[in-house]
Amino acid sequence: MEEHHALQADAGDMLYSVQAALPRIRILVEETERKAISNRSYAAWLQQFKDVVSEAEDLLDDFETKRIREELLRKNSKVSSAASSALRFVRNLLLSDTDLKRLKDVLKKLNKIISDTGGPGFRDVMELADAEEGVMMRILPQTRPVVIGRDEEKQQLLSMISPKAEQDSAESSNQFSVIAVVGAAGVGKTTLAQVIYNDPNVKEAFALRGWVMASHRSRGRRDIVGDTINSFAAERQDNLQTMPAIKNKKFFLVLADVQNSLLERWGSLVSALAGAAKGSVLLLTTRSKDVADSFGATAHVTLNHLPFLTMCRVFEHHAFGKHKKPSLESVGEQIVQNLHGLPLLAEAIGRLLRQRLDEGHWRKISRSHWWLYAEDDDNENVALPSVAIICEHLSDHLRKCLCYCSIFPSGYLFEKNMLIHMWIASFMQQHDGIDMEEKEKEWFDELFNQSFFQTTILRNKYVIPDIIREPIYCIAEKEWHAATRSGKIKRSLEFYRHLAIDISDFDVQLDISKANKLRTILFFDGHRTKKPYEALANILSHPSGLRVLDFSYSEAKLGKTPDFLDKFPHLRLLDLSFTKITAIPDSLCKLHLLQVLGLRGCQFKELPRGMSELVNLRFLYAEAHTVSLIYKLGQLTNLQGLEEFPVGKTEGHKITELKGLNELSGELCIDNLEEVTGTDIEGDTELFRKRHLKKLVLKWGLADGTSTSTSDGYMKTLAGLRPNASLEELKIQRYMGVGFPAWMADEQYFTKLRHIHLIECKQLRTLPPLGQLPSLVILVLQGLSVVEKIGSEFYGTSYKVIKMRILTSDCPERNLDEFKAVRKEQLVLEVLLSEGVHYLTSCFVNNWNSEVSTS
Repeated sequence: MEEHHALQADAGDMLYSVQAALPRIRILVEETERKAISNRSYAAWLQQFKDVVSEAEDLLDDFETKRIREELLRKNSKVSSAASSALRFVRNLLLSDTDLKRLKDVLKKLNKIISDTGGPGFRDVMELADAEEGVMMRILPQTRPVVIGRDEEKQQLLSMISPKAEQDSAESSNQFSVIAVVGAAGVGKTTLAQVIYNDPNVKEAFALRGWVMASHRSRGRRDIVGDTINSFAAERQDNLQTMPAIKNKKFFLVLADVQNSLLERWGSLVSALAGAAKGSVLLLTTRSKDVADSFGATAHVTLNHLPFLTMCRVFEHHAFGKHKKPSLESVGEQIVQNLHGLPLLAEAIGRLLRQRLDEGHWRKISRSHWWLYAEDDDNENVALPSVAIICEHLSDHLRKCLCYCSIFPSGYLFEKNMLIHMWIASFMQQHDGIDMEEKEKEWFDELFNQSFFQTTILRNKYVIPDIIREPIYCIAEKEWHAATRSGKIKRSLEFYRHLAIDISDFDVQLDISKANKLRTILFFDGHRTKKPYEALANILSHPSGLRVLDFSYSEAKLGKTPDFLDKFPHLRLLDLSFTKITAIPDSLCKLHLLQVLGLRGCQFKELPRGMSELVNLRFLYAEAHTVSLIYKLGQLTNLQGLEEFPVGKTEGHKITELKGLNELSGELCIDNLEEVTGTDIEGDTELFRKRHLKKLVLKWGLADGTSTSTSDGYMKTLAGLRPNASLEELKIQRYMGVGFPAWMADEQYFTKLRHIHLIECKQLRTLPPLGQLPSLVILVLQGLSVVEKIGSEFYGTSYKVIKMRILTSDCPERNLDEFKAVRKEQLVLEVLLSEGVHYLTSCFVNNWNSEVSTS
């Protein structure tokens, strides 16, 4: 008993010591990780350090969770979410014997590591290399993708889709021709296809263009026809719903990275494309000519490995830019000899060396022992030496972020923001706030600039080329593991911290022991799992310090949310999107440390009333209907990402819930504004305090049948929704007021507002002087049926409109030429009025004519 009281008295000091020791141990982990890439003797130390760090982090998490629950039990409406509050909690609460023992044991282990590593022997081993061997820290400049040494292949492809080739195609029985680009991984197939895709002559020759990542992974079962429709629609910015929209139209479609697995869906695509005009082209990229032949390719271009001199040109472009350094050219040539004629490797290693144009440093890299692996052309992974050398010179945080990506399956399409959430949730929980999100975005951009990530045609979607991903997996395999249907599933997963399960049947026994150290589990595939709920319950049967749990790419539809989630109180990211769940258990509300919750593509009838207890939630990915079911959303004051908020009439769902959400960032849509009453808006939403918002959409749900007698109510509502001064885009839809509040055209307040969209505002009679906003670039007016004029009330005393597009009832479309801008910023005005513009004032016309005459 005396020992318990003594420990209780010292608990605050012990916790403080744990928090103070953790940063020092993390530095040891980072230094040891870099050493372990080349020297396996560091593995045991590294494992020991990471185990202690994980144990300490779990302890702090558990104390923080208990603190939050205590405050919630006291019905504290504003629960603090700062991790440092755990220290205050310990000083004011009696801890159990188990808690005190854990705290004492963790502190003892931390102190032992600090004591052991402080000795001269370990310092000698851990001493970092000299400055020339140090980590590269310089930020790389962005460079545009270039294609060097492929002029002949480019011309071959262009000639195959030229008018002459089109004529030959017309004489055949096929509706479209199939052309293939064939070559090994890393030779530049995708890059060359992008050059052809964006060629001006190709753009002009084809009514429809599309790009489909044929073998890449997306949520749910792949629908090649649906992907093609979406691709055509995205390129045209259309809303195509069915494939017949391509009938009698010429298309150019790229299917990137085609493999034999596409054959089972090939027939449906051919049938869907059959109505297209003659001369249409389907361009495949593939690693195998046999694969190209199986898809009926009538012609193909082979990309061989680049010759040495061409490789030198690619390398020099990325290593030097426009400023060559002759003293380094011979060293660079020695390095290029080890790159097997693969331009992607020349780009990646060149980008590394560009950070330090120093001869001594370049020579050390040219003599790296890793190049011994490059001497064998039959090596399964010719990219390993280049990638390993780059990883050795990455900063610790970049290397950790990159290794995390090694568990993603081949062809995995990931979103930038979601990957950043995973990084933070998995191993950056010691950081906090929006600044950390911004720092992680910088790290993503750095890895992108070093050629580890590649963009896709799809907006905000990226992929890691297999030739890069595979060596990263080899480097990171001691901590990261992908259980795949093609590879041998590890018998024991006890020691791994990050796991991706990519198998067709989750009923396969996976040995995830009770003592597992897992921080991440990602589920892929699973389409053959007959009882997915039971199979997942078996895999997730043991409590752990899990931080990331993602079901969104699994094809094993759950039907209901696992009710064992409360076994994982440390969760930071939970993605249940597209799992067809219809209900969430109350246990989810106990995940008080949860920061990211994905519920997209789910149809709920109700949500637990305690959702507002997720006090650390920062990002909620869900449709408007789902958000509308959350009671007292306004208590989630840490929310940064909320894409849409539908206003409700009942308490806990009114617009006043937005008042305290001042951390909201990015884009926000406020819908159902017709539900706002006068008393609601008096409570205020304080949108002007949400300084991180860049785009705001305000939507009313009633487009027709609203009388002018309600106009004052609409105007009062809009007057109370003044956004923050840093807003860049504003969209107002189905607003039924006859005018706008004064804040709409405050040129001294809205200094950054660039885009304004006014859509279906059918009672609006006049425009405020929006033309005076200093940064305005695009103004779209659509469906303003009673606006009678655009005159001085719009442009004021200084005319700056340079382009106008008018849609009227008597003239379907009339485009005026584009003229030289009066001001530095260009303003594009699109007027789309269902009843037409009745007249433009003579002053407006005179100003327009004056602009024409001076251009």
